[in-house]
Amino acid sequence: MIVPPPSLRRGWRLALVGALAVLALAPSGARAQEADGEAGPPAERPGRLLVISIPGVEWSDLVRNELPAIEGFMDEAAIADLAPRSVFARSGPGDAYLTISGGSRATTDRSVDGQVLGVMEQSAGSAAGDIYARRTGEEPTGPFVSLTWPSLLRANAAQPYDTELGSLTRTLADAGVSAAAIGNADGVDAVGDSYERQVGLAVADPTGQVPAGSLGKDLLADDSSQPFGVRLDPAKVMAAFTEAWAGADPDPSAGDAGGVVVVEASDLARTLRYRPIVDFERYRAMWLEALEHTDELVASLLDEVDPERDTVLVVAPYNKRGDRDLTVVGLRGPDVEPGYLRSASTQRAGFLTLVDVGPTILDAFGVDRPIEMEGRPAVVSATDDAPRARIAHLVSLNEASRFRERLLVPTTTLVVLSFAVVLAAAIAAHANGWPRRVRATIALLGVATIAVLPTSYLARLFALEDRGAGFYWAFLLVVAIGFSVAATAAARRWGTPRGALIAALALAGGVLALDVMTGSHLSLAAAFGYSATGNSRLYGISNYSYGQLATAACFVAAWLVAIRPGWRGQALGIGTMAFTLVVLGVPIWGSDVGGVLAFTPAVAIFAMIVTDRRVKLTTALWGLLATGAVLVVFGFLDLARAPSNRGHLGRLFERVGEEGLGPLVSVSQRKLAANLAVSTSSLWVLAIPLGLAFWVFLRRYPGRPYDALVARFATLPAGLAAIGVAAVLGSALNDSGAIIGGVMSLLTFTALAVLLVLGDEAEPDPDAPVAVRDGGDAAG
Repeated sequence: MIVPPPSLRRGWRLALVGALAVLALAPSGARAQEADGEAGPPAERPGRLLVISIPGVEWSDLVRNELPAIEGFMDEAAIADLAPRSVFARSGPGDAYLTISGGSRATTDRSVDGQVLGVMEQSAGSAAGDIYARRTGEEPTGPFVSLTWPSLLRANAAQPYDTELGSLTRTLADAGVSAAAIGNADGVDAVGDSYERQVGLAVADPTGQVPAGSLGKDLLADDSSQPFGVRLDPAKVMAAFTEAWAGADPDPSAGDAGGVVVVEASDLARTLRYRPIVDFERYRAMWLEALEHTDELVASLLDEVDPERDTVLVVAPYNKRGDRDLTVVGLRGPDVEPGYLRSASTQRAGFLTLVDVGPTILDAFGVDRPIEMEGRPAVVSATDDAPRARIAHLVSLNEASRFRERLLVPTTTLVVLSFAVVLAAAIAAHANGWPRRVRATIALLGVATIAVLPTSYLARLFALEDRGAGFYWAFLLVVAIGFSVAATAAARRWGTPRGALIAALALAGGVLALDVMTGSHLSLAAAFGYSATGNSRLYGISNYSYGQLATAACFVAAWLVAIRPGWRGQALGIGTMAFTLVVLGVPIWGSDVGGVLAFTPAVAIFAMIVTDRRVKLTTALWGLLATGAVLVVFGFLDLARAPSNRGHLGRLFERVGEEGLGPLVSVSQRKLAANLAVSTSSLWVLAIPLGLAFWVFLRRYPGRPYDALVARFATLPAGLAAIGVAAVLGSALNDSGAIIGGVMSLLTFTALAVLLVLGDEAEPDPDAPVAVRDGGDAAG
């Protein structure tokens, strides 16, 4: 057993205490620093920013249609796929614009959020300004007010995102930058009024007032052929824009650092709302006409822009109702080179999320984002790709993400059903004494079931969205079954029947570790990887990945200790666990906060069991300190990186440093809510009761099958104890944590089922006495 000297143990304890002290002092120091300055600094880059909102537009729209103005702009811009997520995967106009306003995920009341009216505009017999004053207790000072602002604040206060609505406009105003909004998507085919002016919410201040712009019905012209019988009047929109754009011109002598003007192509928004009440062909014709009108509007707006001094952001903040496709975003400015956009939120060139739009607007003026903003400014990743090639690449990324969504449920169904079959067959084989050949077939199926998981990642070596579902399923089944057959044959040849199982587990962990260490290319759009259309995170270790990597590491580590008796085997096993922890936590690799918190105690438990140490209360306390120290180390490593490269842990440390423990509490609440949602919706949850039922069989069936497993695999309890800790904590500390429990249950109990049916074919534990069969042959 490995026992460090007392001096070394004391040194580690001092280091842990010191690290925790640094963590405790960091928030107070940061808050003191924040308190030194009352108002935000002026803008570092005075100028003007035009934001053109083109709701529902995808990159495929530019490929299929002639839109010369938008295409010409994108050719000169840095571009990306935008994941238009807010609190929910599918944003509507209200929550999309509120997310821009807050720089964090926001929610809304979709039935009334468009009620952004001029203060003198009449509604239900009263002036909008009077209604606003009645509802808020404050007299309006701006030209437009959100009548539903109190309910929007209340709805977002109930969410665990700490979103501060109006943060964008407040921060701009503190830096001397003005804000205005232009657009009107009103329209109804029934009696009564319809207010659809959500674009105003993008620049509403924290009181729900829009500082400037034009949102009234005067922007509209009657046109019976258009959705709801109206369309934007181009002349009036341009007149409103010309006035707002002139007002956004910087005037240093007056303290004006410039301005941002948001213009919505509201004909697109109206057409999106008209979609449910017309057939597809009619909708398609209306959509094409709206795109043409929008392209003409974009051309007129860009004619008023000076490319040498003005910046333009074109963005589709939400998509068609019911669709989850990625939308367009492009940024052009004096200091912006054509290429791909990325942010610290996505960590991938060619992807932005909706929460990044607000910070990107601030960054255009050199204004630091408020710490409460979840999003991060967009940065440009250089590329040699031609403009058309860049757009084609973004189209393919969206297609890959959508293809992954179609694969997720069928692939999950396959592995969960296979898992159930393996467990049932293993129980029946053991209880009924089925012949060796049948048991070998069950073991082969169990190994193939495990191999399906890493094979689903390896399938992303091919452009699956181009090759189709048939290719995917053929690849998945052929490779998984082929691997199982080959590994089983090799294990038999080498006299180690357990080797096929260990090889499958090593493949499951090794593929993920290697992938995350080389950029997570296989994980993007893999069935159990990331999807920009379905996930808010696109890098590092996902919940699926954590479950696979943690389980595989624990089993392989236990096996290494078993086959190499003494301190060398212990060192190999503990080293494997420690290396896995590094992969999980290093910011440029896994960057998995929940994984670090969950797996560090698992490493400690494993090390104590294999070195024959007793777990006491003081041991648990030191384990907590060690977990905190490891988290601090990885957190400060992430903080040491450039802000545009910081992962989830570094960004969390930023907020904790500025705001105290509030963000940590919010993250915990969010993960708990996500956990509860997944617990009732994911097929993976079924693997947990199935696994527990098999565990009861192993421990309670006559003859105690589990005891026989341990007799042949003496370090198995250490691996299982570590898996239990990693699974329970991982499920509790991660959003979608129930998926972690399901993945780890499937891998763990499939492995135990394989070990069970192998029976006396498994190689003996090196430290155990050699059993002799009746025929006189050594077991092995």
